[in-house]
Amino acid sequence: MDPRTQATPIIAIVGRTNVGKSTMFNRLLERRKAITSPIPGTTHDINFGHCHWQGRIFTVIDTAGLDLTAHDSAEAALKRQAQMAMAKADVILLLIDVRDGLMPQDRAFAKYLQKSGKRVFLVGNKADNPGARRLTDSPEWLKLGFGVPHPVSAANGTGVGDLLDVVCDSLGEPTVDADLPEIDVRIAIIGRPNVGKSSLLNALAGEERVIVSEVPHTTKEPQDTMLTYTNEQGVVKRILLIDTVGIRKKAKVEPGLEKLGVYMSLEELKRADVVLLMIDAAEGVGLQEKRLAGYIEDHNVSVIIVVNKWDLAAEKKLGSAEEYKTHLGVQLPSYTWAPVTFIAAKNGAKVSRIVPMALDVAATRERVIPQEKLDACIEKIKKQHHALFAKGGDRFGKKGNRPKVYGMTQIGMKPPAFMVVVHDKETLHPSFLRFIENRMREQFDLEGTPIRVLAREID
Repeated sequence: MDPRTQATPIIAIVGRTNVGKSTMFNRLLERRKAITSPIPGTTHDINFGHCHWQGRIFTVIDTAGLDLTAHDSAEAALKRQAQMAMAKADVILLLIDVRDGLMPQDRAFAKYLQKSGKRVFLVGNKADNPGARRLTDSPEWLKLGFGVPHPVSAANGTGVGDLLDVVCDSLGEPTVDADLPEIDVRIAIIGRPNVGKSSLLNALAGEERVIVSEVPHTTKEPQDTMLTYTNEQGVVKRILLIDTVGIRKKAKVEPGLEKLGVYMSLEELKRADVVLLMIDAAEGVGLQEKRLAGYIEDHNVSVIIVVNKWDLAAEKKLGSAEEYKTHLGVQLPSYTWAPVTFIAAKNGAKVSRIVPMALDVAATRERVIPQEKLDACIEKIKKQHHALFAKGGDRFGKKGNRPKVYGMTQIGMKPPAFMVVVHDKETLHPSFLRFIENRMREQFDLEGTPIRVLAREID
């Protein structure tokens, strides 16, 4: 799905391996989104972000480093992605390393771009000092057909502003107000390696946005994909999909790029409204899934449990979907409120139900319950569980005291938060607030979202 809007031009950053494309991408976004490393091939996927300059907003695409002179089948997927990015772009930044001089791979990129008919800017990166900047005056760069390189240092920002000025001038004035498209819901996809996260993202996006491979850790950094979804009522929703790297047990995480990628993936949970916790149907719930569930719980995000590879259920003798849900309830007792869906991401089976589910869950996350309904809820709890609140009841009281509840009010949302007003909260048993939460879930539709129940005492 094309993330572009009429007012948001697309800039694609391309070039051979290790010329600083991801560093330039981070510089334009003014935050560390892509992993940068001197190790060639760090970026394996296209990556999207937004750059603000001169009151305008650009969608920026970072691509994998390529050698277009090579015929290695292993680079076929990378080439398809880079070509897709270049086809979508309004402006292409062809990065070269001024210190290395003109390379055959640079010539191959230039030859390809000359046939594209796109607006191309030759960018001489790593021009960190006056001596390096003078290297852009070499006549050899003119052989690429894009004029003298624009000298920049993506690492320290030198020359980047001047480059953006030129890019803005080349595009002319925007035809409509260039506001960043509003995002209705942010959905993060998380799971262990090779559970099918990239296959799911590609199925949802309708095109190959990340490389799908049977080799674990093909995705090395979190990815953003913007979708536009129209529901049955014709309402258009903007959805940001966040793919993450496969997260292994901490002891097995290798230092360097994998460790940084895992850290960045966990940081992405802070941006998400809804998390798709993916589980391999045959592998089931292991210690790693429980650990990931704990990470999600710490961030108070809404959850949908996605059981992938369900097309193999009969072959693997996994039982019925209801039996599997029972298994999930035992293994993940903190998420009995999370909806469960069964899919086969590789062939797209049942994937179409995920976005509507996520939108419903996101709406529940913002739900405000009227005060009169909360009052009725508390009174109903008192009547139905009178014995627990009666004098002498000791299930929820300490030191022989009974819990005395005056009422409850909603104090927040995203996720919904409630305050229970009691006589003496120090006498309450720790399970009392969980009891109230469970009763609320029985009376209100709060599927998919955590809720917070706190206590405040009054005399």
